[in-house]
Amino acid sequence: MRHYTPDDLTKDSEFELLKVVDQRQIKSFIYEQIYEPTKLLRYYGIYQIAMLVLYVVLLAISIWSATRGVMEPLWWMLGALVFSFSVLIVLHELFHAVAYRLNGVKKLKAGALWRKFIFYVAADRQVVDFTVFKRVALAPFLVVNLLTIMPGIWLWEHPACYFFFSLMCLHSLFCAGDIAMLSFYYRHADKTIYNFDDLAEGKTFFYTLKKAS
Repeated sequence: MRHYTPDDLTKDSEFELLKVVDQRQIKSFIYEQIYEPTKLLRYYGIYQIAMLVLYVVLLAISIWSATRGVMEPLWWMLGALVFSFSVLIVLHELFHAVAYRLNGVKKLKAGALWRKFIFYVAADRQVVDFTVFKRVALAPFLVVNLLTIMPGIWLWEHPACYFFFSLMCLHSLFCAGDIAMLSFYYRHADKTIYNFDDLAEGKTFFYTLKKAS
């Protein structure tokens, strides 16, 4: 497979610009995908509802246990909450970075939009195709689910299982943006799409290969 550069996409007549996303307005782009959901987003919506129900059930059981003097489940859930909005955020972006590196993308930069509580790992001016983008987008979802479901089941009769299943539920919220971004590719499944980040401009560019006449 040929590897393209940003100049190839911007200057070659065989490509045309499909979408420009201002990274400071990334939530607006994500909402656009959610308002017109693809099949992928609908499935993910069902998954998120299931995670929400599971979290509410775990919380209800832990509170009920606490009223009976058994505090461990509630403490484990509180620990999962703190872990999720600190360490798990870092791990989530790290898994993105590892997926990029495994697919040959080396020049990476991590950052955050603190006012909007958005964190990211970007491949500065490196073109990626759908296959690479899909691997990067799904890496945290798949890895975290694996690392929480297995110990959660193994520790089923121990209060620590509340920690791992809570992490799985909370992490589903972190993946919503990744799935929405991936949904953009599925929305244009009839096109061959490439994208790259330009951190100097603060934008992400999506180009499509023109179809032969």
